Amino acid sequence: MIHHTELRDLLPGMAPFPTDVFPADQAWLGQHLLPLLKIDLGVLRPELAGQMATMLCPIEPYEGCIGDDTEEHHNEFTGSNWIAFELTDGNQMRFLGNEGYFIGDAVEDEDARAHIAEMRDSHAKAQAYFKQHGKLASYSRYGDGEPGEQAYLDVLGGQISTGNWIETTEIPAAFALAFTEAADDRHAPDDAERAIITRDGRKFFAVAEVAGYNWCAAGADAIVMLYEPESRTVLFSYDWS
Repeated sequence: MIHHTELRDLLPGMAPFPTDVFPADQAWLGQHLLPLLKIDLGVLRPELAGQMATMLCPIEPYEGCIGDDTEEHHNEFTGSNWIAFELTDGNQMRFLGNEGYFIGDAVEDEDARAHIAEMRDSHAKAQAYFKQHGKLASYSRYGDGEPGEQAYLDVLGGQISTGNWIETTEIPAAFALAFTEAADDRHAPDDAERAIITRDGRKFFAVAEVAGYNWCAAGADAIVMLYEPESRTVLFSYDWS
């Protein structure tokens, strides 16, 4: 089992700040989600080589969890703090939810509007830094305004983690969540499987985790990215420690 932490050197098949991430009929996703890193899943499972999913950072929320204020637009694939995509044959990320799930520029709060602008601006600055220096640097709102070089990923591979993201809100209906005996066993080995997430009985595996502020001005303490190969489902949740 591949398990890396603090990944500061790109592996084969990884591409920061990818373009052409969303299908043409869902181009509006670019207003809500910032593409961070395209990952060839063959890095984790050789039989999946050529399937390339993209780590995404939501621009919202300014406060709370994504989806908190759009419950009427939730479906079986989306809920508060959970969003899902189908990885197309062309390696684009097709959103399995409804467009109304995102508030976007319709938000009325001035601080939230400033947050949206800052997220987009910091992402663009980080992309420019990468093009010039070949390294990832964050223009975090928590810093001094200067770029600070960061890890591309905090975690690659390993087992599905059990941070607070996994219990913050109920998982959407298309998926099932269960815990193993190791979840309550403090003597279980560090690499023991503690959580199992499935779609139609088929298990997801852990792809990667990264703090949103490694790439942008702000964001979750961990963007958690999972994958189920048969349905080609990419599932995201967010840890706010």
